[in-house]
Amino acid sequence: MRIAFVSDIHSNIEAFSVVLDLIKKRKVQKIMSCGDIVGYGPDPEEAISIFIENGIVSVRGNHDSGVVGDSILYEFNEYARLALIYTKRNISKASENFLKRLPTMIENDDFTIFHGFPNPKNPFRYILSEFDVMEAFSYIRTKIAFYGHTHVPCICRNSPENIIEVLPLLRQTKFKLDKDYRYLINVGSVGQPRDGNPKGAFVIYDSEEYSIEFIRFSYNIEKVYQKIIERNLPSYLGERLFTGF
Repeated sequence: MRIAFVSDIHSNIEAFSVVLDLIKKRKVQKIMSCGDIVGYGPDPEEAISIFIENGIVSVRGNHDSGVVGDSILYEFNEYARLALIYTKRNISKASENFLKRLPTMIENDDFTIFHGFPNPKNPFRYILSEFDVMEAFSYIRTKIAFYGHTHVPCICRNSPENIIEVLPLLRQTKFKLDKDYRYLINVGSVGQPRDGNPKGAFVIYDSEEYSIEFIRFSYNIEKVYQKIIERNLPSYLGERLFTGF
């Protein structure tokens, strides 16, 4: 089976629409999401509707949680808080309930999906260091796990000898996986990349080939920026899209 893993759409339907077109052309049977459907961007209701209409299975990200739970709003920076308040005012009750029902982690026989960290007591912690990677692996029972949150595509693998490696993504985009290793795969961000590349990112996992492929794509950033300005969201949220930071 070929499964597309997306993450951090952040209410950017211009980017998300391009992803859906690319997925249709690549004979993908299923779409799964590592969370943060909303936040930052101008079209939260439309983004959620796309998820519902396409039967996309998702975990809940920290911004999704921020929309449905006032108690964690203080954890966000000023720009994110303003976008979450905007989102709360511009989604339907049905969409709010959809976000509330999302789990923080999904585990099946082949892989695990989470947003930030696989500890259910601290699901939105960032994986930033080798220590974080080692600890994350300790919570994962499957050979492969997919996540988002940092908006930076990355592959970490753990050898049978418990040695952590980070595989470079600069030139290679498709990776044949080794069944003797365990993998932690950050699929990047569809709607707000932060690795210095303004192109959006997602991953296709092929269970038969036992491979993953990182896809980068261009979309109409100017259109998203203009929507952000028109809807009185902070201009910075649009400006950063042009640089990928």
